[in-house]
Amino acid sequence: MTSDWVAMQELALEISALHGARIDRLDLDERRLVLELRRDGSFGLAFDTRQDVAPVYRVPAKGRRSGGAKPAEQLLRRHLEGARIKAARSPFGERLLQICLEGRDRFGDARELYLIAEFFGTHPDLLLVAEGQVIWTLYGRRRDPGSPYMLPSLRLLPPTLHLPAYGLTSQEIVRQTANGAFRPVLIQRDGLPFQAWPFPPREGVAVPLTDLLSGLSQVAEAQIGHRREHDLRQSLSRALGQRITARRTALARKEDEYQETEGAEDLRRDGESLKAALHLVGPGQAEVVLPDAEDPDVMRRITLDPQLGPSENMAAIFRRYRKLRSRRSYLGGDLEQLREDLANLTELSDGVARAEGVTELEALRPTILAGQEGSRQGKDQGPLRFRTAGGHEVLVGRSAKENDALTRAARPSDLWFHTKDRQGAHCILRPLPGRPIGAPDRLEAALLAAYYSKQRHSSQVPVDYTFVRHVRRPRGAAPGFVLYDHHETLFVTPSDEAIARIRDR
Repeated sequence: MTSDWVAMQELALEISALHGARIDRLDLDERRLVLELRRDGSFGLAFDTRQDVAPVYRVPAKGRRSGGAKPAEQLLRRHLEGARIKAARSPFGERLLQICLEGRDRFGDARELYLIAEFFGTHPDLLLVAEGQVIWTLYGRRRDPGSPYMLPSLRLLPPTLHLPAYGLTSQEIVRQTANGAFRPVLIQRDGLPFQAWPFPPREGVAVPLTDLLSGLSQVAEAQIGHRREHDLRQSLSRALGQRITARRTALARKEDEYQETEGAEDLRRDGESLKAALHLVGPGQAEVVLPDAEDPDVMRRITLDPQLGPSENMAAIFRRYRKLRSRRSYLGGDLEQLREDLANLTELSDGVARAEGVTELEALRPTILAGQEGSRQGKDQGPLRFRTAGGHEVLVGRSAKENDALTRAARPSDLWFHTKDRQGAHCILRPLPGRPIGAPDRLEAALLAAYYSKQRHSSQVPVDYTFVRHVRRPRGAAPGFVLYDHHETLFVTPSDEAIARIRDR
């Protein structure tokens, strides 16, 4: 977002409209301060010092404090929690936002605090000032606590105008800014929100935009939300890609080692043949040709160590056989585990691609970053829930383990849906008591199964469905892998519009 004085004017008006809002709690990280405000409900107001995002925008209220507060966060909580917003202003011509807060000191006496956001040059800064002294600062030009701070005086008009490419003259911008007549827009780049401007750009500026009638902080919220979703999806996909690559490399290495153990059976037959004809072997021989103990018509060429006697050679062959057999056994277990891990990671990767919005991505994040299915932090999000036109509930799994749990917990009379011969979500259509399932209900459940699969963007997707009593998981199979019969197939073409209609219910 362009952090110019025009944007600061609109943000000041928006925050002034929050007069009386109380700061319930706050969170502080390396580059951002989030105040959770309460007035007609709770919402968060974020102040961000990163240059490539909006300086002020709304965020959802957390409703709880983050654990392990650092000293700076404890200091801010002591001064700001319980304070109320009185007003906000931005001097004309200044890239500066001043928020006046009504709080109390440690003796309980009322006092004014100023939360100040400065956007001078390339180093944004956020400060808390009381009685002309700096209490705290975030990023930018570091000021020591206790150093004096002089609030800039208000000016009626800016001496010079440094404006972005707005579609208004300088005089019109000054007049509309003074009257609060803003028209915030969201500038896009590569199909994603890029910048929030208080006015549209002038004609001839080739930037796609979306008109939004809400305030600039709400427009910035959309920008931040899209960016967060994009960044989170990229981060999770990258983390999964690295783990999938590592698993594939390990799988290829284990498969090579497993191939090397295929000679175990030949060693056993060599040992048995040598044992049966031990009286025919003399000392110092490097090789013998003997009949196969299990098939006398087949001759076996057996390599020996000339330094060892016949009995010692036989014992050495059996030792090598037992070693290869043991190695082959545990390598088989490793291969099975690696293939299961790879299937789960691939399913998670598909889940990230199918996820819609930050909420669904955040539900997958702990599982992905923890490196194992089921190790989630916080509240388990559970399956997605939808309702058909007939009022029946449809549950959609988000991962291999969730698919497995969903199908296991379903009733035998529930209908189970899944894309035919393709990876995708398990969908359970749960009928309402006493109400039959109609063809439109089955069609909508099939649409959901196709939409939450790898064939989301395909047409005429085959979706199998059957009663849950006909679905079974083989013993030892990976989570989410099932066999089924007595099924029928529907062909559907999923679309965002069709799913939106189902989701709106």
